[in-house]
This record gives sequence, C-alpha cells and structure tokens, in this order.
Amino acid sequence: MDLPQTLVELRKLLASMPGISLRGAERFLDFWWREDLESRKKIGLFWNDFTKVARCESCFYFVERGRLCQFCQNENRDKKKICVVSSAFTVPLVERQTSYRGIYYVLDGEIIGRDGSKQLLTVKKRRDYLKNRIIKEKLEEVIIATDYTSSGEATALFIKEEIKELPVKVTRLARGFQSGDILSYSDPVTIKKAFESRSLY
Repeated sequence: MDLPQTLVELRKLLASMPGISLRGAERFLDFWWREDLESRKKIGLFWNDFTKVARCESCFYFVERGRLCQFCQNENRDKKKICVVSSAFTVPLVERQTSYRGIYYVLDGEIIGRDGSKQLLTVKKRRDYLKNRIIKEKLEEVIIATDYTSSGEATALFIKEEIKELPVKVTRLARGFQSGDILSYSDPVTIKKAFESRSLY
C-alpha cells in the first residue's frame, strides 16, 4: 500500500531534483504536511506564482512581467560588458557583492553529460546566441563567471574557445577561488576581489 497518488507524484518530482533523495523528498512533504492548512495554502500559492516566472528574451535571467529583465531594460547599465554565469541564481550575488554594473548572460547549465543531453544542448544554443550578440551589439568585454568546479571550468574554456576569434576582450574571475568552489556559496569578500582582479582569459 503506497501513499495517495498525488503525494507519490510530488515525491517523485522532488526526488528528481539535484541533491534530493527519495527520503529527503519524503522529509520535505512530511514537514509541509505538519504545517497548518493556511501555511500549506500559502506555499501552494507561491508554487503557482513560480510557474508564472519567465526568462528574459535577451539574457535569460528571470522576469515576472514583460519581455526584458530589470538589467537589460535599465539604460544606466553598461551594455558593452556582459557577465556569463551558469545559473541565474548567481546574478543577485554578483549584484550584492560587487560594483559590477554591466549586463548578464545566463547559460542555464554547464558542459556535462553525454552529447545530446538537454543541458549540453541548451549551453550550445546559448553560445551561438552570445556570439551573435557580441557581433551585433559590438560588446567590449565578456566576463566568464562560471563555477570553479570541473564542469564550470570546462564550460568557461568552451565559451572562450568559441569566441576567441571575435573582436571582444574575454576575462575570467581572478583566482581567489579554490578548485571546486561554487560562486553561489562563496563569501562576499572573495566574490568582490575576484571581480575587481579579473584578468584576460
């Protein structure tokens, strides 16, 4: 005898996410169920709102309304500098901890998995779009800010090799990071110094 089908499907969905086991999914559902009914309804409403969040047509960051994100439509940003990140969740960290005021570009993945995997195909499509933007918008600097994990380094090298013949300066965050570091988990001082001391790549 298993759980009600709705909970079975929810458990399966949660367990398919990175870092969450089947047991971890059950703990989450157990916690959620222990909350009072009003709290559960509130979580459900947020989940519905989450499905309404879209992607910016230009940089692929999150956008709640319209076609462009807050950075791409801001005329005070330096539109000649673009910071390439693996995850959209890295963007707020860079905004909070550095003086960077250019625009962003979200890859939504890294070079991992077999050929034909969804993540790899996404990165390749984003690479092609980035190349077109460099030429069309006459970008002056591409800052590669992927993680310092093996897949993040492979992605950085992949992007660099693809755009090195184009008329744009390519930089990488300074080596304030250790091998295996993930930007989203890094301390503010390291992030700030890495941006300020970025070098040609």
